[in-house]
Amino acid sequence: MIIRRYISLQVLGSTAAVTLVLTVILMSGRVIKYFGMAADGRMDVKLLTAVLLYRLPGFLDLIIPLGLFIAVLLTFGRLYLDNEMTVLHASGVSRARIVSHLLLPMFVVMGVVACTSFYITPTGNAAAERLFAEQAQKNTFDLVRPGRFQALGRRTLYAAELSPDRQRLLGVRLFESKRIAGQPARQILVAAESGSTRRDAATGERYLVLLNGVRYELVPGQAAYRELSFARYELRLPEPAAVEGLGKLSSYDTARLLEEKAANPALRGEWLWRMSLPLFVPVATLLAFSLSRVNPRQGRYLKLLPAILLYLSYVVAVGAARNAIDKGKGPEGLVWAIHVGYFLLALLLLGFEQIKLRLYQWRETRGVSA
Repeated sequence: MIIRRYISLQVLGSTAAVTLVLTVILMSGRVIKYFGMAADGRMDVKLLTAVLLYRLPGFLDLIIPLGLFIAVLLTFGRLYLDNEMTVLHASGVSRARIVSHLLLPMFVVMGVVACTSFYITPTGNAAAERLFAEQAQKNTFDLVRPGRFQALGRRTLYAAELSPDRQRLLGVRLFESKRIAGQPARQILVAAESGSTRRDAATGERYLVLLNGVRYELVPGQAAYRELSFARYELRLPEPAAVEGLGKLSSYDTARLLEEKAANPALRGEWLWRMSLPLFVPVATLLAFSLSRVNPRQGRYLKLLPAILLYLSYVVAVGAARNAIDKGKGPEGLVWAIHVGYFLLALLLLGFEQIKLRLYQWRETRGVSA
């Protein structure tokens, strides 16, 4: 009981720590991406926190099994390094008994991953897509930040300030680079006192309406330029589009997948992927325990990189099989074959020492008989 509690606490504590570090590292890239979208005016900065929270479970689906894998490697690597595993074996505690002590943390992590992959992640993805869809339908000026350059299709928009009702831009500057084959690029600058949008009743297209301004057209390096004053200047705006496509398979709830997967190979691939995420946990646990054995003189980190590469090959292989199923180029059994293959590999590594010992004894017995 004491050994089981000690191992469980060590593994679960290390898993939580490793998962936290990996989450911060991997989420930082997504944070930078969303900040860039907010700076370009494609996302309201107020939605950043909500979007990140909705996307977080999707990262945890893969990070938590990897965190458990590294935690088992580090925990038992330290036990081997401090000769505690030698003491346990000398006290009659077998490797199989120690593996049984890993069942509690393994089932805890497996339950968490199953909960996130089947329920929390699809719900979060669907909520994030709804936010992006609502964002795409907003008025263009709802996303404009005064004093900043922001993308507006192929053009760049700058506004000194917004009117109190947020329906008009004040102090507008619009920049555009127009390229014509065989001619140098022309730079176009439009400066106007104010601007607003209107929608054509017949076509439904949106237009940017600038009032009381000047349009300059020039070629860099040339002194000649064109200047046009106007009282009203209209430009057709690109139609808003969701930043991320709606109806992603990762946003389907599990019940819908079960209902529709028979008629759609892509849905079958998504279902098999969700089933695979919890299955990574027991296989990763056995692989990590099998690879954690180190010589005290070698150090606990000797096998860390090769072990992580082996785990990543497992995840990549399942992902490749899923892609093949999505495209209708592979049977569903391909995913299960990969899981079974890596599970057998884990068992082989786990019993490698015993296999060598039995083989040695067999050779010795055969030599004596001869």
